[in-house]
Amino acid sequence: MPYAARIALMVALGLALPARASADDPQGAMWPEVYGEFSASSLLAFGLMPVAGLGLSSAIALRWFGGSFSIESRALKTLSSNDPHLGERSTAGLGVASLCRHEHTIFLCQVLQIGALGTPIPPDVKLSGTHSPWIVTFGGRGGTDWRITRHLHLRGFVELHVVPMRPVVKVGDFSRDQAAYLVALAGLGLTVPVDTE
Repeated sequence: MPYAARIALMVALGLALPARASADDPQGAMWPEVYGEFSASSLLAFGLMPVAGLGLSSAIALRWFGGSFSIESRALKTLSSNDPHLGERSTAGLGVASLCRHEHTIFLCQVLQIGALGTPIPPDVKLSGTHSPWIVTFGGRGGTDWRITRHLHLRGFVELHVVPMRPVVKVGDFSRDQAAYLVALAGLGLTVPVDTE
């Protein structure tokens, strides 16, 4: 009988110790209901500038339960030259606000972008009208997070926007919209969750 009790004790300890270790493991611990996130991503944009663009973004977000609100800054540059009437390459600087719903690793967001496009006009080219660089877009984002470690996630997303306010350049009889009516962006980056407590 003592041997049976020892065997039962050894089996119970064998089952209890791994469970205790798993509970103490920070990898398995749950995040609090409210926490912050910092992220940085590379971007590929189509339709936002005269030609396709590549850029970087950085964002800060507040996560709660299944939702989040984020503020982001984006800087982009065209991958190739503009129209011959214009300078070599355009640039864009944008501020972005988004409200998202998260379900496990998938997220969907409503996104608003406001910014300006910099179009390099050669010194010998005279504009025939006023040029406003401002652009406003709104649309949706869908993506997913892949957890690498507890404090590092790989994030991929795709955005589709409509553009109600677009910059236009007028040079003599030449008029060129600097953005399309529909814009697509793709991003890939890293996200770092930060406990706010």
